Amino acid sequence: MKNKTKFYFYLFIVAILYALQFYINNKITPVGDQTAFLNYAEEFHHNYLYFGIDRYFTWSSRLLIESASLLLSVHEKLFVIVSVVATFILLLPSKKMSPTLPWLPGVLLFICLPASEFLSAGSIPTYVNYILPASFLIFTLYYRNSDKWWLQCASFSSFMFVIMQEQLAVYSFLWVAFELVRDWRVTTLRGKNLLYSLVALVGVISAKLAPGNVARYTKEVMTWFPNFPNLSSIQKLGLGILETGDGLLSVSFTFVFLFLIVLIILAFYKRNLLSASLSGFVFLSILSQKFEWRSIFFTLSAISTVARKTGTFQFNLAYCGAVLYYAIILGIVLYVIWSLSDSGDKIWLPYLLVIGLVGRLIISFSPTLYASGTRTYLPVMLSVFIITCKFINQIYLKMNNEKIN
Repeated sequence: MKNKTKFYFYLFIVAILYALQFYINNKITPVGDQTAFLNYAEEFHHNYLYFGIDRYFTWSSRLLIESASLLLSVHEKLFVIVSVVATFILLLPSKKMSPTLPWLPGVLLFICLPASEFLSAGSIPTYVNYILPASFLIFTLYYRNSDKWWLQCASFSSFMFVIMQEQLAVYSFLWVAFELVRDWRVTTLRGKNLLYSLVALVGVISAKLAPGNVARYTKEVMTWFPNFPNLSSIQKLGLGILETGDGLLSVSFTFVFLFLIVLIILAFYKRNLLSASLSGFVFLSILSQKFEWRSIFFTLSAISTVARKTGTFQFNLAYCGAVLYYAIILGIVLYVIWSLSDSGDKIWLPYLLVIGLVGRLIISFSPTLYASGTRTYLPVMLSVFIITCKFINQIYLKMNNEKIN
């Protein structure tokens, strides 16, 4: 009981520290939608629900998220409370993600979901549109099958909020669909998985058909990407792959470096020389780009830059070759994850990375592909966060076993 209290106290401290980042960032740079929401509050006479309904028909399918964005942008102290609670909820499944190192997710949270990457639309609105539903999503996915009825109710209520964020609706659908197929013979789980799959699918369809998203599309094409309607779906996907590959491997994030280092260390502990060599190759290639050495990623980044400036994807050797190379890199990383995973996770963990990338590539079909910034990498961040927890947990167990032997 004492250890349990200490653990929850630790989660509470981490939640406060994580939430305060967004509050402080908002005080330093109250930009983007943050200033706009303050004006909207006056315009709609602080009727937050009506604002969300209005936005559903004029701007976005994120009805409740838009309402929450307005409410928390106006009431900053309430935002701090909500963000602390949400972060605490996000970390509740820590013992499920890392059984032997339950404190680990609290540390990795600052690396894999850094507040600095969620500033572009204003700290508070970006948090409410991305980190808040992501927090509810992690809680829901790990607790929806709980034996306690109140956790089941809390999970389903949270999920209804999550699916209003289109990237997370796709991500959660692919997650639950996998578990639906995997656990089909488990009758106690079949009905729940089917229900959550259908609800997530409704979220995806709502994002596609919402009148607000249709109206927003027209405005954003004119503002951000005039050539976007002239591109085919394959060209849009091609641009998305180039931009995503450039962001993860050339520009890169701290969590990408950490993830690859963890892969290398685990490969050595498991004496898997091939996986160590492959993950080492990807790591050194990214590192060379950071030091501005003329590696292959320098060329790939240059191609992505040209595509970004011209606003089109050409079916030539350079563009298609770049997409192929990114596909090969993905194949290498998926193989390494597969080879290092425990027997029960050999399909699940590579699949988890894939659905993270699919969630990110959804933005390929939006004219804000280049304007949205790093916040749209959230699905990838979530997948890497979970996989990294799993693998560091494995490293710790390997270290303990070697000490015993």
